[in-house]
Amino acid sequence: MQYKRAHFVGLAALMVATIGTVTCYAAQTTTSGPWKLGNITVEQAWGRVTPGGSRTGAIYLIIHNTSPNDDLLLAVDSSAAQTTAVHESRIVDGVASMEALPVGIPMPSHGEVVMQPGGIHIMLTGLSKALIVGSTIPVKLVFQEAGSLDFEVPILPLGTADPTVTHAGHGTNP
Repeated sequence: MQYKRAHFVGLAALMVATIGTVTCYAAQTTTSGPWKLGNITVEQAWGRVTPGGSRTGAIYLIIHNTSPNDDLLLAVDSSAAQTTAVHESRIVDGVASMEALPVGIPMPSHGEVVMQPGGIHIMLTGLSKALIVGSTIPVKLVFQEAGSLDFEVPILPLGTADPTVTHAGHGTNP
């Protein structure tokens, strides 16, 4: 009986610690932004924690262009990775693939580009260190007309639902 009681107390302590950890993660599921650069606004930026020793990660965000003129996203950069590029994930005939998009992502006048899991995203390869929950990574976006915008992106836990889904009904969770 003594063993069972001690086992129960240990299990209860583990459950309390787990609930505390989940609560801590839940508090860290917010995106960051908005950041403004002229008529360009970037909001709801986030990245996912990298599991194990993975040296690749991804960043998701929404870019709004409120200008009466089109613009072009020319480049993305982060000192946290050796290479940074805009990629798009697709599923064709039941086969998932991902490919780098050509330089120059159109930013339509009075439009937006939504980067989310299962679609367009910023791919980070050759990460200098693991992306851990609660940390941030520096990102720079370079636009043809608006110029350069630097900001910090928060890293969220695995299993975090896509925060952009709640943004005006955009996207779906893949």
